[in-house]
Amino acid sequence: MAKIVEVIGVTHNPFLPREFRENPDSEPGIRAAYDNFLLMRRKLREARPDVIVVVASDHLNQWFMDNMPPFLIGQARFARGPFPHEARVHKLSEYRTDIDGDLARALLRGGLNRAVDFSFSDEFIIDHAFTMPLELIRPEMDVPIVPVFTNTIAPPIPPGKRFYEVGLAMRSIIDDYPADKRVGVIASGHTSLDVGGPKTNQSVDPDFDQKMMGWIAQGNTPAVIREATWERMFEAGNQTPGFSNFLILLGLVRGVPASYTALNPCRFAASPFMTWDFANGDLK
Repeated sequence: MAKIVEVIGVTHNPFLPREFRENPDSEPGIRAAYDNFLLMRRKLREARPDVIVVVASDHLNQWFMDNMPPFLIGQARFARGPFPHEARVHKLSEYRTDIDGDLARALLRGGLNRAVDFSFSDEFIIDHAFTMPLELIRPEMDVPIVPVFTNTIAPPIPPGKRFYEVGLAMRSIIDDYPADKRVGVIASGHTSLDVGGPKTNQSVDPDFDQKMMGWIAQGNTPAVIREATWERMFEAGNQTPGFSNFLILLGLVRGVPASYTALNPCRFAASPFMTWDFANGDLK
């Protein structure tokens, strides 16, 4: 049977990789985020996954207001990205790896039996929300992935409870998956963040950030779900709903406290990190 061996939540701030390469010591928060990405890389390597489920959101690059699936499974033969304009502006590296089609289809079919109607696509590009964490955590591009796209951009977005329920369903599907595979999970998002105004790429609500990360560390999932409403997150910054992806992780681990959390503020907004470490595949 399949086993979840590592669960990781990180920022996907596209400004960071270039800063890590060119000026990692420009400020303490940048160095701390760099060190935490190295830690995430080590944790995933030590977990020895056979496949990585990656949960992230498209930034209106291909899913738009006229066709916005709330949850979508990518089941093409391979994944590649980011989009050319993202690579050009942020100096992001291209990422290309195989997709585990069997697990992708198992999630798709299994969702239908667990009250989750996943959409699916055989033709897509993964944007920086996928490639930026993968570039830093698994740069070898040697492990197949299953991309799971979520809508955290275009309202109405699913409520926090729904993200959590989708995580629960994914956990059940993976637990029942008959192949002997070690499964890692990475979700990318952020805490409070505003884009497009005078506070662009700043942490605009440190209180929200600290409360949410504290509750994740404590395993206080009901409090996280209660706080993660569209209205409260949008108040904290127009891109803060990207935090919802971390609720999928809470569902996957059935609400247990995180093994590790960190929040690294810097001029590019705070960078959240969280892990649930189950290197022996003994996730309860």
